[in-house]
Amino acid sequence: MESFDKIAKLTFQYKNIVIALGTFDGLHKGHQSVISRAVDIARASDGTSVVFTFSNHPLSMLDPLRCPPQLISQEEKEALLADMGVDVFVAIPFNQEFLALSPQKFIELLLTAFAPQHIVVGPNYSFGNKGEGTPELLAEAGRRHGFAVDVQPAVYVDQQLVSSTLIRQMIAQGQVGEAARLLGRPFALTGKVIDGDKRGRTIGFPTANIELEPAFAIPANGVYAVQVWLKGKRYNGVANIGTNPTFHGEEQRLEVHLLDFSGDLYGQVLCTQFVAWLRGEAVFNGIEELKNQIDRDIQAALPYLKENSNKCGA
Repeated sequence: MESFDKIAKLTFQYKNIVIALGTFDGLHKGHQSVISRAVDIARASDGTSVVFTFSNHPLSMLDPLRCPPQLISQEEKEALLADMGVDVFVAIPFNQEFLALSPQKFIELLLTAFAPQHIVVGPNYSFGNKGEGTPELLAEAGRRHGFAVDVQPAVYVDQQLVSSTLIRQMIAQGQVGEAARLLGRPFALTGKVIDGDKRGRTIGFPTANIELEPAFAIPANGVYAVQVWLKGKRYNGVANIGTNPTFHGEEQRLEVHLLDFSGDLYGQVLCTQFVAWLRGEAVFNGIEELKNQIDRDIQAALPYLKENSNKCGA
């Protein structure tokens, strides 16, 4: 897959372009439906599948205080799109210039840069200044300019409409298993292992203290069964998100204990996939009580860790 961070005239390099348009901020099952349809159409026409989106959420420009936390990193998004068979990924900054584009000017941009044969969108897709462009307006332009428009239906899982908003709510409540069903993969956080209190190794459960990025969704405080990817290899583990109240901590952190790894992780980048919620954060009366609970947490995690998760981006 080839990636671009600005609009390029792809018609010089690619033929029969089929574009999937959307914010794709979570790359969840609803987004995957749109993108997979574009890939299928492109393959059937010996064409090129293109995902055209933004590298930042539009609300980061429109209303920064309401901008939601990210569900996926750009690197993880690129890896997943490549696995889906996308040929070209175009992710440009949503800026003031783009904000001012009328729907008609946006369509002209698509025609100039991509000369699309086919465009695929979701049912709630909007474009242009104030979001005035609709799938119906896009289809009307297609009839005038010679491209087809597919509007993929909304996707439901367990009778729930798949949306990034609902997934964020689930993650904030610690419902990572439920969020995974809507995402089509476990929710993941990627970060560098930094210096911690080094208390875990003194009680027999060394942990990797992973830097949390405030721009990303963070699961509720508690203990989770996790799968961790390091340099293409998967390790099982248990993770704690919280403030370590037993030791009177204050700063929220992610600490991961790997069940099948020995060695120094300091400075390494880990991708932690949250497989299942185990329990809430608790205060313990001493080290022995804490150690006994960690043993129980590990035993509780094992049934959730039998299945291999999808690879993620570390």
